[in-house]
Amino acid sequence: MDGISSKTKRSVLLAAGIILLIAVVWLIILESTSYTRALTNRINTFGYNVSPGELDIRPYGKDTSIAEVADRDLSLVTALSIDCGFSADIDKKGLVEVALWRVDSEKVMVIYLVDRSPELAFIEDTATGEVLPITKK
Repeated sequence: MDGISSKTKRSVLLAAGIILLIAVVWLIILESTSYTRALTNRINTFGYNVSPGELDIRPYGKDTSIAEVADRDLSLVTALSIDCGFSADIDKKGLVEVALWRVDSEKVMVIYLVDRSPELAFIEDTATGEVLPITKK
């Protein structure tokens, strides 16, 4: 770097700073418009404090439904989800994913998404198997 003029060094540092700033702004814009951010914002309206990075999202497949991939009776969780404002359309076809978030050491929040839109949301007690609405911590 001894053969480079100080003006060139300043120009390179300025260009690197501008590129870094653009990358940070781009990351903020992408993250703020992501479906995981929208999902966590919706969850947080119930009094939680979850960020997108805390979600464990697992895909089930395309052109399927929650009813086809779930290995349980969905009548109770459908009613709980509707009471919390989710549409709970378990027969809707599309890309099905499940988002899991550990609420505490004994409870996991389970959110089924179809085409990246939440359909079912409930809390499951991992010790007892009991399901609760997401309005109860």
